[in-house]
Amino acid sequence: MRTIEVKVPDEILGFLGSLSREREDFILKAIKEKINRDKKQDLRTLLAEGYQATFAEDSNITQEFEAADPDNL
Repeated sequence: MRTIEVKVPDEILGFLGSLSREREDFILKAIKEKINRDKKQDLRTLLAEGYQATFAEDSNITQEFEAADPDNL
């Protein structure tokens, strides 16, 4: 593990000061949660782009198989 230096606004530092021993764990957990949230958002964006890119092709395939779909009878 490595050590980094980060500048923190006073209001956040005040909150972190109240955590005493738990401060490092809290900060690491917050960083991990933010990274995971960003990764999920990136994945959602990629999926949405993929769905939009293949929409026309997917629609054509759906139309081709409409006659074979028993729910459309």
